[in-house]
Amino acid sequence: MKPAVSLLQSIVLISGVICGLVLGVERTANDFTFFVIGDPQVNLAKWGTVGTEATIDVMNQLPGRPFPAGGVVEEPRGVLVLGDLVDDYRNPANWQRYQELFDVQGRGRLRYKVFELLGNHDLGGAPAGDEFNPIQREFIERSKSRTDPFRYDSQSYHYSWDWGRVHFVNLSVFPGNDPRPVYDREAPWNDPRRSLDFLRADLADRVGDSGRPVVLCWHYGLEGWGLEKWWTTQDLENLKQTIQPYNVVLILHGHEHAYRRYEWEGYDVVMAPAPQVDPVETRGEKEGRPKGFVVIRFTGNRMDVAHWTAGNWREHWSKSVDRSSEPVGQKQEAHE
Repeated sequence: MKPAVSLLQSIVLISGVICGLVLGVERTANDFTFFVIGDPQVNLAKWGTVGTEATIDVMNQLPGRPFPAGGVVEEPRGVLVLGDLVDDYRNPANWQRYQELFDVQGRGRLRYKVFELLGNHDLGGAPAGDEFNPIQREFIERSKSRTDPFRYDSQSYHYSWDWGRVHFVNLSVFPGNDPRPVYDREAPWNDPRRSLDFLRADLADRVGDSGRPVVLCWHYGLEGWGLEKWWTTQDLENLKQTIQPYNVVLILHGHEHAYRRYEWEGYDVVMAPAPQVDPVETRGEKEGRPKGFVVIRFTGNRMDVAHWTAGNWREHWSKSVDRSSEPVGQKQEAHE
């Protein structure tokens, strides 16, 4: 299997070089591509993973194919998985299957490194005397096993890294410091574990006044149901004040299983789709179907975002990530 993968990677690299020459674009260390999904939400007993596996196979085969913003899809640096890794944390088989599909070293069914965070379905059920459940414990150990340079909080729960000049921060459920009620009911498991403090310190130490682009990632959304039921207005105000001094070019989240692009307080936000459409028993469906994912490319001072679903590209859009020339919130070109 290894020689085949190496050959494929070589073909992709050659394709990218040729495409760069054709387009007159010189690739640098600051030019890179990555993929994003939300909510694998593995539940073997209820809906299996057939659709997720099909989506993974598409991601594995996508490099080298035409990209809607020009050129070809490059080999991704990694795949961001934005929470709800499993649906029912009480069944260890769900977590086992997730690990078989997605691996932080790129050794699962998905052949790319995974940069994952936790969602609400991954939380709760910690044993007596332990603040973490087994999935949280293993999530931490998976994070510690990464070989690339990362910055972690004191518990290796939140982390940040750089791809080229772009700074990424993974914050799990949401950027906050204290547990929040859900649907107006107390939910001590809905604990962001001082992710806001980590974000504030990380941006100050790693980004400062450099003006370089920042991408923020967590699970809950910033509009509608994802906004109204899962965190508070004070959390949102604290977040706004924390990120205001920085060049935040994109916020990524999952939670609602669909793709959507919108704005919050002038910032571009992308909701990443789940990789699977779960079967509906009342329709006689037995297996899930592949759904979609997001492909993001940084080239020079430009960011291109494209949504892949149902075997084809859907919306794609682009923007400048140079703060000096692109004010936060300015509308960018978009295509269906």
